[in-house]
Amino acid sequence: MQITDWLHRSAEHYPARVAVEDAADGRRFTYAELNERASRVASVLSAKFQLRPGDRVAVLSENRPEYLELMYGCAKSHTILVCLNWRLPTNELLPIIGDCSPALLVYEPRFHAVAAAIQAASPDCALLALDIAYEEVLWTAAPNVVEMPPRHADDTWLLLYTSGTTGLPKGVLQSYGMVFVNAVNTFLAGAVRGEDVFLNVLPFFHTGGLNLYTNPVLMAGGTVVIARRFDPAATIARLTHDVTSLFAVPAIYLQIAAHPDFEAADLTRVRNFSVGGAPIPQSLSCAFARKGVTIAPGYGMTEAGPTIFLADLATASAKPLSVGKPIGLARIRIVDESGKEVTGTEPGDLMIGGPVLTAGYWNKPDMTAEAIRDGWLLTGDIACRDEEGDVFIVGRRKDMYISGGENVYPAEVENLLHGLPGVAEAAVVGVPSQKWGEVGLAVLVAETGGRISEDEVLSACRLGLAGYKIPHFVRVVDALPRTPSGKVEKHKLPGLLASRDVGHGDDIDESV
Repeated sequence: MQITDWLHRSAEHYPARVAVEDAADGRRFTYAELNERASRVASVLSAKFQLRPGDRVAVLSENRPEYLELMYGCAKSHTILVCLNWRLPTNELLPIIGDCSPALLVYEPRFHAVAAAIQAASPDCALLALDIAYEEVLWTAAPNVVEMPPRHADDTWLLLYTSGTTGLPKGVLQSYGMVFVNAVNTFLAGAVRGEDVFLNVLPFFHTGGLNLYTNPVLMAGGTVVIARRFDPAATIARLTHDVTSLFAVPAIYLQIAAHPDFEAADLTRVRNFSVGGAPIPQSLSCAFARKGVTIAPGYGMTEAGPTIFLADLATASAKPLSVGKPIGLARIRIVDESGKEVTGTEPGDLMIGGPVLTAGYWNKPDMTAEAIRDGWLLTGDIACRDEEGDVFIVGRRKDMYISGGENVYPAEVENLLHGLPGVAEAAVVGVPSQKWGEVGLAVLVAETGGRISEDEVLSACRLGLAGYKIPHFVRVVDALPRTPSGKVEKHKLPGLLASRDVGHGDDIDESV
C-alpha cells in the first residue's frame, strides 16, 4: 500500500479553510498556508541543511503550528521527525540524541541551553531556533508547493520515544501506514468530520497528541486548535465556545471537573469526548454524565495504533469501564500464560496484531523481537471480555501482585476506591510483606476541600472486596506522580512507605 500526501489533498479541497489555530497567540493558518509552509520546510531541509532521505530531524518544542509544519515537511522530504520530550532534563535527553543521531535539532528559544548541550555532545547536529531565524530561513526557500511522493506504508515517518519509566526510553518507529490506519480507525470510531474543531491538549511528543485526533482531523479537513499546555479554565472556555471534539487522559478530565467553571459550563455543542492512557474513574464518568456528557474510553499504545479500542456511546454509557470492541483494522487476542486464547470471561494477556503495529524499536532488534512475536505485540496488559464481547482492561501485568498466593489486579481495587466519597484519584501497588509475600498500598488524592479517612476507606474495602484484595496501607498525597502523557508513575509509590511499614499491616482479615 502507498500513502499519499493528505495535507496536500486537504489543501486542494479546502484551501481557505482554517487548518490550525495557535490558542496561545491566536495565529491561524489555512490549509493552503500550512501546505505551503510545510513545502518550504521540505526545501530548507533538503537545500540548506543537505538532509537526505532517512535523516532525522529532532524537535524540542511545546505544541505550536510549526511542529506540524515540520512533521509534514519531513514527509515531503522523506526525512524522519523525532519528537523529543521537552520535560526531560538534559541528562535524559542526551541518550536519546545518541540513539537516533539527528542531523538537525529545531528548538524553542527557551531551550537554548539544552540545545547547546546537545550540539556539544553531537557536533554533527545542526541547530535551528524557532524564532525569527526559523521564519527567515523559511522565506528564503523556494515558494513552490511540494506534494509528497507516495510513500510505502512501511516507511518510517515519526520516531516517538516511550516514557521510559522502567528503563531507558525506546524509539518507536511510526510508519506512514500506521498513521494512516490509525486515522481510518479513528474515522470509524470517532466519526471525524470536516467541520470538526478539535482541541489538542496533549503534547505532540506523545502519540496521543499527534494521532488522537490531530492527524485524522487534518486528513478530514477539520480545524485543530493547539493548546501549548493544558489549562482547565481555557479548555472549558473553548468547549463552551466552538470546540466539537476533545481527547484527553483521565488526569485532564479530573482537572476540568474540579474547576469552578465546570458546574455552569454548557458542553452540549461538543459531540465527541473520549479518553485514554489509563482507566477513567467511574465517579468521573458520572460527574460528566450529570451534565449530559458521555466520555468514551479508548485504548492504544505508541507501538500500536493508538486507536485500537474506542467504545461507542451506548457502550460507554452502559459500561463506563469498558473500552468496547476492537476498531477497524486492529486485531486482538487474549491469551493465557501458555499463549492459548482464553474463552469466556477469563482474564488473560492482551495481544495486538494487524497493520496498526510498529515495525519495532529504533536500533533495538532484540527488544523488537521480544515485544513482537509472530506478528503479535504483547502489550503487558491484562484484559477480559464480558458476555457480550466487550473488553475490559484489568490492569498491567507488571502491576499485578500476589498476596497470600492470590493474584491482585490493582485496577479492580482502584475502581472501588474511585467511587468513595472525597476521593479524587487513587492508585494501588503491591509492596513486600513478610507474612503474605505482597500486600496492597493505596495512594489517594482528596477532592478539593474534601477529607479522606483511612478507617472509612478500609471499611468500604472490607464490604466490597475479597480479603486478599484489601489494601494494607493507605496514604493520602497532594498529587500522584505522572509521566508527561498522564500515566501514574507507580514505581515511585512504594517510596511513600517508611521502612518500618513494609512487611507489617498483618491485621487485615485474609480469610475471604
